[in-house]
Amino acid sequence: MSAPSAEPLRPVTDDEIARFDADGFVHLPGILPTTWLEHLAGPVDETITDPSTTVDMTALGAGLGGTEDPKAGGGRFLSGVDHWLHHEAFAAFATTSPLPAIAGVLMGARRVHLYEDSVLVKEPGTADPTVFHQDLSYFHLAGERICTCWIPLDPVSVDTGAMAYVRGSHLSGSVYRPNWFVNRDPLPGTAGKTVPDIRHDDDRVVRIPARPGDVIVHHAATLHGAGPNRSATVSRRAVSVRYCGDGVRYEIRPGAPTKPHHAEVRSGDPVVDHPGCPLVWSRPLGSGR
Repeated sequence: MSAPSAEPLRPVTDDEIARFDADGFVHLPGILPTTWLEHLAGPVDETITDPSTTVDMTALGAGLGGTEDPKAGGGRFLSGVDHWLHHEAFAAFATTSPLPAIAGVLMGARRVHLYEDSVLVKEPGTADPTVFHQDLSYFHLAGERICTCWIPLDPVSVDTGAMAYVRGSHLSGSVYRPNWFVNRDPLPGTAGKTVPDIRHDDDRVVRIPARPGDVIVHHAATLHGAGPNRSATVSRRAVSVRYCGDGVRYEIRPGAPTKPHHAEVRSGDPVVDHPGCPLVWSRPLGSGR
């Protein structure tokens, strides 16, 4: 298989940048060469069969006192993080695909660092919604140029677990307590306000069906979630990659999961090139935003 292109299939438009700024999220249809997804499909499938690299969020929810029977629909919600540190295909996708440049353009950044990646899979018949949460509360970062790119490997509809965003919620100025994803209970030891109780049928919520080759990008402060996968046959496999740009500093948040290199930094330190948070893109000299 030939090496995938590092160039997007099309540029990010001015209108898409404006929507990202105003809404806190934007859907970029047909921007990613699907060859990247062909390279990732095998590694993603291997990852979700390895209990050492993913967490069964359905079982976790049941253990936390969830009301859903984890076997009711027959499917599991599986999640893992930092696969790029251990697998060449994930590392290439996070560092040399078009994603860093897409993130840089949307954030108006001069430089972009990789923060982490994640695998998020809802098997057919997964009853668990992803409750509304805010990525920033899990990140030990502070600043405006922080975003998540969400990339589906399968066609995603509202019935199979499409992403849902609260329009404009990134403008609230609030950093909410991180929760368990499968219920609204905050993680132990965290501080601040609990995420507001937002229903998936709230008229502020925008659901975004997507196809392979699409990328959805949201600001780290945007409240978002996803529905269950009601399909009996179709899986919802996705990879998300999180980036931060210039002007971002470390903010160590008590109770949030840490990474090994966080032991080397203090709150207020600027994000600089580091093996645990590498520089992956720089804006060409003379270019605009």
